[in-house]
Amino acid sequence: MASTITNTTASANSALSDAAQSIISGATNSTLDVNQLVKALVNAKIAGPSAILSAKQTASNTTLSALGTLKSALASLQSALEPFKDGAALQRFTVTTSEKDKGLSAVAGKNAVASSFTVEVDRLASAHKLTSDSFATGETLGEGSLDISMGGKSMHLTIAASSNKLTDVVAAINRAKDNPGVTASIVNGADGQHLVLSANKTGAANAIDVQAGPGVDTRLASSQMREVEPAGDAELRIDGTRVTSASNTLEGVVSDITIKLESASVGTKQTLTIAPDTAATGTSIRDFVKAYNSYVDALNGLTSYTAATGTTGAQAGALLGDSIARALASSLPAVVSAGVKGNDGVTHSLGEIGIKLDKSGKLEIDDETFKKALQPGNRAIAALFGSGGMSTKLNSAITPYVQSSGIIERRSTAINKELDDIKKQSSLLEARATQLTAKFNSQFTALNNLMSIMNNNQQYLTQLFGGANSAGALATNHK
Repeated sequence: MASTITNTTASANSALSDAAQSIISGATNSTLDVNQLVKALVNAKIAGPSAILSAKQTASNTTLSALGTLKSALASLQSALEPFKDGAALQRFTVTTSEKDKGLSAVAGKNAVASSFTVEVDRLASAHKLTSDSFATGETLGEGSLDISMGGKSMHLTIAASSNKLTDVVAAINRAKDNPGVTASIVNGADGQHLVLSANKTGAANAIDVQAGPGVDTRLASSQMREVEPAGDAELRIDGTRVTSASNTLEGVVSDITIKLESASVGTKQTLTIAPDTAATGTSIRDFVKAYNSYVDALNGLTSYTAATGTTGAQAGALLGDSIARALASSLPAVVSAGVKGNDGVTHSLGEIGIKLDKSGKLEIDDETFKKALQPGNRAIAALFGSGGMSTKLNSAITPYVQSSGIIERRSTAINKELDDIKKQSSLLEARATQLTAKFNSQFTALNNLMSIMNNNQQYLTQLFGGANSAGALATNHK
């Protein structure tokens, strides 16, 4: 910043010197280069203040950008800590079946427990489907009411003379706002049109019932229709215990396990095994280490200093010596390197699971030690990355910086206010330059005119009285 101001001031002084030479030249040659002279004088007046404002603007923008980079790195690190907030990263499970591609699968929640079950599937849950006798194309179906119910809900339709063909009835069912979950369609068979009603939900409780009121064709009543698919519950046995379900996706039957059944599972006997997903836990921890190292790289780059050499000047990071950077440089490593007391009463550290701080402040993983630490039940991992552990404390240390109206945002807001003020000062300086330009143009144009008149007078007097190398007209007349 200082060198920029010095260079600009030197340039202005040079321009002012040129302006002085222009005045001297004008005094001897009778004319001035007014535009060049005014430009030099105005530049000399505003160069210093303009250089100061420009340097301040550059410095503020550089700091603002650096704070944005730092905040982004911290936010990424906090995102990498997210899986550990509720312990989800340490409570992941894999679910496998003894028979591959046999229509049985399951997903474990974070409250599942390591276990295994024998699952025998007798039948799947099915959705009710009915089809009517045939209707002639364009046949009218009478007038009156049609009531359709399913799963404890019902809908009421009124069939009028103006809309009593099968296509009208199908459209009315499908667009009804109180439709309980029934889809109507038409199958055009060799013997005519057939109305098909399908339940949108499986389960014995979701059977379709259709009541045709007086005056309405009785073929629309469910009692007169053929059952294509019965409404049925899934039936299975888990470790010999009989289980039924209206859906082929069973939730809550086994603690925090969601079981899914497909047609290939019917008639099979399979073993469902729930085990801790140590690979997923390891991935989450590795993602944390990667994000932490990216943050360290960002902070080191923003606070670096390179001494001057014979060919280049000294280079300093945008946040070198900055209070926010200094605070982070000490607080986060302190959390990462500190031990955590677990539920077993033992204090655990990252080094115990193969993660250490190197000389640059970054984390490095010893793969062999880390893989051994990932075995189920490792108390060090539970203490470090569980509730209240190192990950929780690190997240708490980051939050004041990245949260809305936090430390970095408040600092950025203050810098933006400074930039607004610089813009206002720059506008005032531009207005001052315009005023000076007009003033100097007026003054030096008048001076130029005066010097031109004086030059003309000098030539006239020389013609009359003569000069150093000639005799004037009066001198000749005198002879």
